[in-house]
Amino acid sequence: MEQAVEQLKEWLASAAGQTVVITKQELDDVDTVHFSLESVDYRSSEDVIDDYLGDALILRGSGNTLNGDGELVPLPQPSYEIAVSGLQLHSAEADKAELQTDRAKYTIAFGQA
Repeated sequence: MEQAVEQLKEWLASAAGQTVVITKQELDDVDTVHFSLESVDYRSSEDVIDDYLGDALILRGSGNTLNGDGELVPLPQPSYEIAVSGLQLHSAEADKAELQTDRAKYTIAFGQA
């Protein structure tokens, strides 16, 4: 596991038991997820059969996302995946991290109501 991925995993693990707010910007689309984080796992692309699944951090817990009408909608699975290919961790402060992957730009914050 790359150093930036390990650092992000440890930072996220420190937020276990809290709600994290994940803002993901992918092309012109911005998604905001409020996620009650229980634990964080790492999935290696070598551990999966499907070629399209790459290395990722899997956040375990439950969450909601804002839909186009501004309504909170539950996530379909008890997990949230952050593909870590090309991960650049720009900052990881006490309660906020900013990162960029090959797919998207993320801001993750916790410790806020």
